[in-house]
Amino acid sequence: MINWSVGFELIDYAALIFFLFSWVMHYWVVNISPWRVKTISHHFQLYRHQWMNTMIRREVKMPDVLIQNSLHQGVLFFASTSILVIGALLAGLGSADRAVAVLNDLMLSHNTTRLEWELKVVLVLLIFTFAFFKFAWAYRLFNYVIIMIGAAPEADETDEVKAQYADVVARLHTLCARHFTTGLNAYFFALCAIAWFLSAWIFIAATVWVSLVLYRRAFRSEFLSLLRTIPLAQRKPD
Repeated sequence: MINWSVGFELIDYAALIFFLFSWVMHYWVVNISPWRVKTISHHFQLYRHQWMNTMIRREVKMPDVLIQNSLHQGVLFFASTSILVIGALLAGLGSADRAVAVLNDLMLSHNTTRLEWELKVVLVLLIFTFAFFKFAWAYRLFNYVIIMIGAAPEADETDEVKAQYADVVARLHTLCARHFTTGLNAYFFALCAIAWFLSAWIFIAATVWVSLVLYRRAFRSEFLSLLRTIPLAQRKPD
């Protein structure tokens, strides 16, 4: 007879809610809230505009295409890695009995049921699937940006037309980067979900730790401090 008991305790549900709340709040603070103008990603909007304004004045666009292609490789790497991880997680669903036995032997883990293991694997699987879709979309959008670089107005166009074109391409490039960063952050939060296999308390601790790390990298990193010393970065991003 199949045992449909999940095995979750109250702390497990609390940890899951805290995890989802932390992830949503991080996205809101970094991308939507008024504090987003203080993030390193928002500061780089200035450099994207600077890059596209420089690109629009070049007669030969090959350097810009090469730079964009290097960004492509990073997105492709994470998209490919996501597929491999998804495959491994699907295989993990088929090894539930062995995994449950191993977890139950660990001192930090409470008695884990088969259904509990499978639900936790599904959570991590959904996170990496979400990350894959973000990376795949970012990769496609970066392809469009390359096309737009190749289709940039010629030198005989008016300055107004070229400035408007560069502004639009810079904004589109920022949107591509946002999708990539969202997928990358999903990797960090997936590590929190993996900690849930050991304990709900470790799950909560990992969520707090990852949230603090991502906050520091977005708002308080040494890279951002040095970036602010450059005159261009001292302007207020749009």
